[in-house]
Amino acid sequence: MAKPRRGTLPSLRIREFLSLVHEGMVDRLGADLGGLAWRQRFGYLQYYRGDAAVHYEIWVQRKTERLEIGLHFEGPDRERNYEAAALLAERAPEIVAAAGPEYELEEWTAQWTRLHRSFTAPALTPELASEAAERGAALILAMEPIIDELGLRR
Repeated sequence: MAKPRRGTLPSLRIREFLSLVHEGMVDRLGADLGGLAWRQRFGYLQYYRGDAAVHYEIWVQRKTERLEIGLHFEGPDRERNYEAAALLAERAPEIVAAAGPEYELEEWTAQWTRLHRSFTAPALTPELASEAAERGAALILAMEPIIDELGLRR
């Protein structure tokens, strides 16, 4: 089946799409988001506890028509970011069981690391927003106990 050409599917504006995702996150995690703070910037939502350097992210990549859901370690301390990834790698079977096999752990930049999944998103629809909220909430619920146990928060 041929991939739809850009612009051929009706699509929400990024801001509208992310608002729907956030509403879905609130529905799934509760009005207080399980104690997480959040922020919306340009093409992404972030959820975090304490320092935002360790955060969950739902990121619309409009140019490549992809959507990423992930746990990012973006602190200024490269060693700490890499240590977090190494500790998560040691728990890979548990993470796969809790979050799913679609997630991959990787060096993202020379400074940052992430556990993430990315999938095709040719149109930003209400259905995709609901799916993104479901997957984002599931990642948070799966990873929060592991993050706390490993002491990965700043």
